[in-house]
Amino acid sequence: MEGDLADSLAALINDGSLDLEAEDRLVIALDFGTTYSGIAYAFNTPGKKAEANPIVDWPGLEGSRQPKVPTLISYDPKDPNKFKWGGQLDWRSDAVQGVKLLLDPSQQQPIYVPTSNIKNELKKLPKDPVDVAADFMSAMYSHAISKIETVQPKEYVRMCQKQFVLSVPAVWSDLAKDRTLRAAKKAGIHPVSLIKEPEAAALYTLYVQERALRSGDAFVVCDAGGGTVDLITYQVITTEPSLKLAEVVPGKGGMAGSLNLNKRFAELVRNVVGDEQWVGLKKGFGWSKVANEFDKAIKRSFNGNLDEEHYITFPQFTLKDDPDEKVSGNYWVMTGHQVQEIFDPVITDIIRLIDDQVKDALLKQQGKNLRGIFLVGGFGESQYLKACIEKKIPDIQVIQPNNAWAAIVNGAVLSQLPHHATVQSTQAVRHYGVSAWMPYQWPADNGRPTRINPEDGIIRVQRNTWYIYIGEDLKRNHTVRFPFVRTFSVPYSREQLIFYDNLLTSATKIPPVYPGRDISINCTLKSDLTAVDTSLFRPKKGVDGKDYIEVNYDLVLSTDAANMKFSLEVNGKRCGITNANYE
Repeated sequence: MEGDLADSLAALINDGSLDLEAEDRLVIALDFGTTYSGIAYAFNTPGKKAEANPIVDWPGLEGSRQPKVPTLISYDPKDPNKFKWGGQLDWRSDAVQGVKLLLDPSQQQPIYVPTSNIKNELKKLPKDPVDVAADFMSAMYSHAISKIETVQPKEYVRMCQKQFVLSVPAVWSDLAKDRTLRAAKKAGIHPVSLIKEPEAAALYTLYVQERALRSGDAFVVCDAGGGTVDLITYQVITTEPSLKLAEVVPGKGGMAGSLNLNKRFAELVRNVVGDEQWVGLKKGFGWSKVANEFDKAIKRSFNGNLDEEHYITFPQFTLKDDPDEKVSGNYWVMTGHQVQEIFDPVITDIIRLIDDQVKDALLKQQGKNLRGIFLVGGFGESQYLKACIEKKIPDIQVIQPNNAWAAIVNGAVLSQLPHHATVQSTQAVRHYGVSAWMPYQWPADNGRPTRINPEDGIIRVQRNTWYIYIGEDLKRNHTVRFPFVRTFSVPYSREQLIFYDNLLTSATKIPPVYPGRDISINCTLKSDLTAVDTSLFRPKKGVDGKDYIEVNYDLVLSTDAANMKFSLEVNGKRCGITNANYE
């Protein structure tokens, strides 16, 4: 019953029937990250200015106020419904890490990190990754509500209409976005809107620097996190009466997050101690301590100083002395050069992504008004990363704004508040379309497989029709229509009014004309027209003398959020049901 009510509320919000400014709302944003996660909120009360407030007190981290909590979860081996999470765990704990990346296992891993077997990682989980993510989100949300109820009366918090927004990487596949949404729904976070992480970061970063902005200014936002690095360029459309932005060129990104530094550090230790000692070291207490020391201290403080040395001890494990590797008395001296070698392939990858984005943006901007590169996210706080970017791209200012770590979750809140900051249009990063049997055209279709439809006798060939193209401006609050025509013989059954259509996608520069290897199925759309007035169907006589019914309908795509939302229309009126299956 509760799910039905949430679905009905979501439908009212999406079609504009419910005025979100007409009553008190509690906007809750969740940034579910690879290594750290956060929640921020705002009370949107009519007539009062709303501000984003991050949750900074977390279980297990008492006395340390911070806007993020480690994305860790450890299950009770006797009861998979019991678990500890976040700050309740430390480096000694055997915890699930990086589950976010398992929501999109199709993402290409960098060649400079040790190869990992996704199937083996999935087998280690006590549950499906969606369920693990749901457990973590649920714990975060429950804690956040308890903290929010300490600053406002509980009755008021419970009375407020809840509106949720969840940030996702810009490079995320539509399948991964769908899995993230399913995890959020299982966690009780529903109905929820999705926002791209760099978009949320841009909204917050540019909003707090609004006085320094002018219409026409453009900025590259580089969101460098634990798992992914996303880049999108935004142009300031106007600053009055509120900040309005637009994407300049399609965003880019990759799996170049700081988690790769940890993997490369582990590989370095393995090379230093040798495979035989590495097997024993990894099983014990010593490796957990060393890995934590690198993650929490060494990699965060590294600024490029090659003269600095780090004395690393391995408790409860006896290492063989090795003067060549600077291993003596159970400690190892890691040099600044070795730390740099860990960083450099990852930094090079990020700079490549930034350089590509800058060149695309300058081309679109005709070489003008690209004012800076904003570094946000946890990895974006690295001074070494900033220095390397400045060295490679000296003509554009690199800015590390205050509160860069919490920029995403704060910006996600702002995206749902009126009169603050909005992104008016985005850039398509893929082609989207459908494939259908169309009338044969000579000579273009010569040699292609053909068939003859019995209802019209026309020779047809299968071709692709693209409705969204890479680099196309996708205006917010606008829709894209995919027209379909279905013909079936009379009499027909109720089941025949349920159709399945594949939405195709391609990342090639020029969209393919015919089906082939450069095309993949984005999702399968189920359209149910069983409740549609049959008088809207058009009867026709086939060339074979049989009676047919022709059904014309549109699948309507909304690009208002980071995820696609579909509806079904017949004769311009919304009717029927459309569901998208990404699995």
